[in-house]
Amino acid sequence: MKIIAIGDTHGRSKWKQIASNEEFDKLVFIGDYFDSREGILPHDQKDNFKDIVAYKKANMDKVVLLFGNHDYHYLRSTNESYSGFQEWQKTDIGELLHSAIDDGLMQMCYAHQNLLFSHAGVTKTWCENNLIPPSTIVGSINELFKYKPNSFQFTSGKNYSSYGDDVEQSPIWVRPTSLEADAVYRYIQVVGHTTQDKIELSDDVIYIDTIGTSGEYFIWEDFKTSVGKIKK
Repeated sequence: MKIIAIGDTHGRSKWKQIASNEEFDKLVFIGDYFDSREGILPHDQKDNFKDIVAYKKANMDKVVLLFGNHDYHYLRSTNESYSGFQEWQKTDIGELLHSAIDDGLMQMCYAHQNLLFSHAGVTKTWCENNLIPPSTIVGSINELFKYKPNSFQFTSGKNYSSYGDDVEQSPIWVRPTSLEADAVYRYIQVVGHTTQDKIELSDDVIYIDTIGTSGEYFIWEDFKTSVGKIKK
């Protein structure tokens, strides 16, 4: 079994190099398909997401599309906006996302063996606050996203952190310090959300938001972890 996980794309099409050059059983997109930090035009961001969705449809059992905070603020039920929000694209992007959700193509988290993939990470406190049983974390979180998407909104926790550095934050918002202090048990978590210079492998949390920096992506194959790199 070989799993590849790609960090936040933010409109970048570099994922196509990975998909073309790697053999894999699962390809996990960690979320944040929109809100470019590099001047990628809205039209190109939308076309890139359409390509990702088409790739998912062509490889339903092999591709996993997770959801990020830079996707979340385009949902119809979300009356909030965060950094990078493209006001004039809200309707178009929202329709693309809702179509993918309605078709059952997107989810909040994915797990295999002792690996737990989500956009930002899953804390014990957030699970307890949302009545997520430890024994059914993945299924329960994905069901919550389907029926109560507002459960994933940005929450002001005990730290009152505008950056999201609170254990009360959801799997699309929590930041590394809080995640590492309160991570759910028995998993190695693989997350994006917080940009890194490079991927550092660990037995606790592995941060993979590196497509725009080192061009690295995460690989798990037969219980061994490693790092791949996009060729320039």
